[in-house]
Amino acid sequence: MALSIDGLLSTLRPESHLVWKLLAIFFALLNLKQLPFVWHLRVINGLLQYCPWQSKSRYDVRSIGPSALFRPLILTSRATLLECDYNFHKSNSTYFADFDIGRLQLVMCLCRVGIVKTGFELWERNGRKGPKSLGFMMGGVNINFRREIKPAQAFEMWTRILTWDRKWIYTITHFVKKGAVRPNGWLFQPWRNSDKAQTQSVEEVVDEDIGTQGKKQNEKRSGTHPAIFATGIAKYVAKRDRLTIPPELILQNAGLLPPKPKDHETPPVSETPAAPVEGDALPTTGAAMKDITSQNAKSLIDDALKDEKIVEGEKGDNEEWTWEKVERKRVEGLQIAEKWNLTEGLSELFDGDRGTALGKYWDIP
Repeated sequence: MALSIDGLLSTLRPESHLVWKLLAIFFALLNLKQLPFVWHLRVINGLLQYCPWQSKSRYDVRSIGPSALFRPLILTSRATLLECDYNFHKSNSTYFADFDIGRLQLVMCLCRVGIVKTGFELWERNGRKGPKSLGFMMGGVNINFRREIKPAQAFEMWTRILTWDRKWIYTITHFVKKGAVRPNGWLFQPWRNSDKAQTQSVEEVVDEDIGTQGKKQNEKRSGTHPAIFATGIAKYVAKRDRLTIPPELILQNAGLLPPKPKDHETPPVSETPAAPVEGDALPTTGAAMKDITSQNAKSLIDDALKDEKIVEGEKGDNEEWTWEKVERKRVEGLQIAEKWNLTEGLSELFDGDRGTALGKYWDIP
């Protein structure tokens, strides 16, 4: 049957249902991340990638050991149209949804084996009673914004473990311009080590995205790479019912910690961990807090939050990761985590029914 040109054109007229269906499909594909239940599919995808039936050599952190502990996991994404606000850049609130996926994949990649093994050991110790699994729950999150992400602009999320203490394990995520930075190597993807993809220098990123005036302003910022859009920090706690599991125990069972000295005391498992005392869990935090002033606070935080891989590349990456080296890295991150934890006192500023209010208004439910 011959194809009728008039019939084909009639199906593409504005009043045709086919045109609107095609436009709707095209719009949905452009905003796939924002469609209902897609966030849940992204979470499921992150879980399935690191399930036990995957190849043992694919994500086996035990074969790599402590050198993987502070390495970033990189995810790529893009700012969709529905993620943008009236300023035509990625809305601040949408960073948290992407932040969730990056943290999930990092925890699954590095800690899955340790979480499963720790849960089973506690189940055996408890006479094979109670749950075998551990709950891994978030206790807080914060993001600092530096530069805008434009509509349809691609970006990368560099997520790594920042530090841990008696109760919490902290992760840090950098939102970075895609292709602007490349790590020195890949632990789980050695075939990428031969990739000679060209990355942009600091000067190229500044000239392209900020301009001459912005470059002068950026030179005044010490330690902040111009490819960073935003940086976020989050903390997790592992629970078995009401029992709090020290992160150190999970990391040990995951094969991520080197042998520790005999004089080191592992934090005990406690339902209500006692506040750390001087010289116990936070050996340098108290001293560091005394050095903070209103003049140097911003520069100290900027310097501590910068990722060594992003800024200048970490030296000595092939050196043996001893307990002392891991502990230095942990305490370095802990100084920032403790400062952030001070914001927990903000809840006490809620005066509730002790004062008057401006009014109560309606919003779309």
